Amino acid sequence: MRPPSRTLRLPVFLATAALLAAGPLWSSAPTAGAATSGAATSATTATVSVNAAQSLATVPTTAIGTNASVYDSKLTDAAVPGLLKQAGVGLVRFPGGSSSDSYNWKTNSDLTNGTQAVDFDQYATMLQQSGAQGMVTVNYGSGDVIGAAESPAETGAQLAADWVRYANITHGYHIKYWEIGNEIYGNGTYGADWETDKHCSTGANPANCGPAVYAQNVKAYIAAMKAVDPTIQVGVVLTAPGNWPDGTTSAGSPQPWNQTVMTALAGQIGFADVHWYPQNPSSVTPPGPTDAGLLADAAQIPTMVSTLRSQLGQYAGSSSVPVMVTETNSVSSNPGKQTVGLVNALFLPQDYLGWLAGGVSSVDWWQIHNGIVTTGDNSSSLNGTAAYGDYGMLADGSCAAVAGAQLCEPAADTPFPAYNGMTLLSRFAHPGDTLVSAGSSQSLLQAYSVKAADGSLRVLLVNDDPVNTYQVSLSYAGFTPASGAPTVTTMAGAAATLTTASAGAAGSQTVAPYSAVLLSLQPGGAATPPTTPGTPTATGVTSTSVNLSWAPSTSQTGLAGYQVVQVSGSTETVVASPTGASATVSALQPNTAYTFAVYAKDTAGVRSARSGTLTVTTPAATGGGCKVGYSVNDWGSGFTATLVLTNTGSTPVDGWTLFFGWPGNQKLTNGWNATWTQSGSTVTATSLSYNGTLAPGASTTVGFNASYSGSNQAPGGFTLNGAACG
Repeated sequence: MRPPSRTLRLPVFLATAALLAAGPLWSSAPTAGAATSGAATSATTATVSVNAAQSLATVPTTAIGTNASVYDSKLTDAAVPGLLKQAGVGLVRFPGGSSSDSYNWKTNSDLTNGTQAVDFDQYATMLQQSGAQGMVTVNYGSGDVIGAAESPAETGAQLAADWVRYANITHGYHIKYWEIGNEIYGNGTYGADWETDKHCSTGANPANCGPAVYAQNVKAYIAAMKAVDPTIQVGVVLTAPGNWPDGTTSAGSPQPWNQTVMTALAGQIGFADVHWYPQNPSSVTPPGPTDAGLLADAAQIPTMVSTLRSQLGQYAGSSSVPVMVTETNSVSSNPGKQTVGLVNALFLPQDYLGWLAGGVSSVDWWQIHNGIVTTGDNSSSLNGTAAYGDYGMLADGSCAAVAGAQLCEPAADTPFPAYNGMTLLSRFAHPGDTLVSAGSSQSLLQAYSVKAADGSLRVLLVNDDPVNTYQVSLSYAGFTPASGAPTVTTMAGAAATLTTASAGAAGSQTVAPYSAVLLSLQPGGAATPPTTPGTPTATGVTSTSVNLSWAPSTSQTGLAGYQVVQVSGSTETVVASPTGASATVSALQPNTAYTFAVYAKDTAGVRSARSGTLTVTTPAATGGGCKVGYSVNDWGSGFTATLVLTNTGSTPVDGWTLFFGWPGNQKLTNGWNATWTQSGSTVTATSLSYNGTLAPGASTTVGFNASYSGSNQAPGGFTLNGAACG
C-alpha cells in the first residue's frame, strides 16, 4: 500500500474472483444500518462446543502486529508506546507500505516526498518503549538508484546490508525480521502500476521487472544482509492465494508470481510475506464494501493458508516456511466509514484468528495512524455515523474540507473501534497460549477458544448478526470449568467500548447484536466422564458406506451424544456425531479397510474413554468407473471442500455431471472448476470446457465453500454421469 500524501492512502488492488463470487451473497444479508435503530425483539438460541483437547496452533509472540510509517508525525507521541503495549502489539513494521520502495534510510528522505517525519532511530526507540519486535522493509524498488549516489557507489543490496549493520551491529536494536520490497507485483508487470520499481522499463507489462527479475535480485539482497547478521530472517513478497495477481501471467511473468519466486528462491525464504484486504471500494468494484460481506470474509482464510502452504511445499521445498501477513484491513483503498466503525472492530479479531489458527506467525494491521479520508464509501447502508474513513487504529487529529465545512477527527491518539478490537484480541490470545477447536451452530455467531499454560480457558464469541441476540449454550470437552459466574469482557456499541464484569455462567451466555463476548474460565474439579460405549458393530456395508451401532453409555450429568472416529495409527478423525447409539458413515472408498471407535459426551462437554475398535473392509465398487476423493478444511460454521474426480474406467469421459447428497443442513455458497447448484440436500457439479474430458486414469480437482450448523458429516452417494463412484 502506498500513501500519495500523508493522510490519504490510495493503493491499487484489484478484486479477486473469490470476492466477486461472494458478492451477491452479501447483498442478501440484513444491512448493518438496521442494527443501529434498536435491539432484537427476541433471542435466538445457539450452541457452542469447545474441545480443549484439540489443538490448532500456538500463539506466537509476534502474533498481533501493526504498521508504522515514516510519514506519521504522530508516531513519536509519548502516548503511543503505552497504547501499543495495552493492545498487545508484539511486532511493528516500518517504514510503511509503498514508502519502503522509495525510502532512503540514511537520509530519512523519500525520492518523491522529501524528508520524512520519523527516522529509523525514532522508530527503534518507540519499539524499545513498547516492548514490540521490529520488522523492516528494505528498499528494493529504488535501492540501486539511491545506492549509486553513495560514495563509493553501492547496489541496493549493499544499501540494505548497511541498514542491517547499523541496526543490529552498531546500535544493537535486534531487528530480527527484514523483508525485501513491498507489493513489488504492483510495478506494472501485470498492468497495475503503483509500486516504485526502477528495474522496470517504461510501457505496459514491462518484460524486465517480473517475478524472475525480483527473485534474482533478492538472492543478492539475502546474501549481503545475512553476511552482516546471519541470525536475521529475510522475507520475500508473495501474493495471497485467490487475490490479485495470484495466477496471473504476462510477458514479464510467463508463470504466476508465487510459482516463479518460490521456485527461484527455494531454501532461501526466511518467511513468506503476503497482504490481504478482503474488500475493494466502490470506485474499483461497485457497489463497494458491505458490512455483512466484510464479516463473512474471514471464511476465506483457511483456504488461503492451505493453498499457500501447498505452493510452498511444491515450489519452495517446504510447506513449513513461516508466513506473515504484513498488511491487512477491511478495504484495499480509499477507506470509508466502515474503517472507523464497530464492524471493523468485530472483523479484526476474526481476521487475525483465522490466520493464526492456520499457524501464521504474525498478522499486521494497517496501521497505527493514517489520517482522515472523506472520499471513501460512507453510505447509509453501512453501520455507523462517521462521514470519513481512516486506516489508522488511532486518530491523528487531521481535518478535511467537506462541502465548504471543516470536518475533523478526534484528538490525536484517540482510539478508533479497531483499536478496541485489537485490545480485546490481546486479552483473548496471549503469546504461548494454544488455540483449540470451537464450533457454533449459528453461522453468524463465531466461536474461538484458547487454552493457557496455567490450565485456564478463554472463549471468544463474536456476533456478526446486526439484528439478533443469541442465547448461547456452551459445552466443553477436555476442560471442566469452575462453578460460578466467569469474568466476561464485552465489546459493544458504536465506539466498540470494552467493559468487564462477572456475568452468566460457563455454560450459558447472552451475546447482543454486533457485539463480542470474552469469557475467562478457571478449571474446576474433576468430573466423572460418561461410561465407555460398547465396541461398534457393522451392518449394511457397501462400497461407500457402513452402518455402525453400539451399546449406549450412561452419564451422571446427562448424555449429550457420541463421536464416531476413524482411527489411523495415532490419528483420530470425527466422521459422525449422532445423538443416539448408531450412525451411518458415508463417502468411503471401495475395497478399503477402515477402523472405527466411539466416544460418549455428557452435557458438560466431558468425553468418555474410547470404545473398542472395529475394522471394516468395504467391497469393491459394482457400478461405474469413477472415484471421488473428498477432503475439507472446517472452521466450525463453514468449510472448504476439495474433491478429486478420477476416471477409473477403461474409456474416456467426455463431459461429466457429478451428483451427491448431504446428510445434514450444509448449504453451498460458491464453488470453482465446475458449475455448481444445490436443490434441497442434493448438489450438482457440471464440468467446464477445460476439464470435461477425462482419459482413463485421469483426474480433475474441483471445490466449493459451504456453511452449516451442528455436525458436518461427509456427503454420500457420489455419482458421475449416473454411475456410482467409489
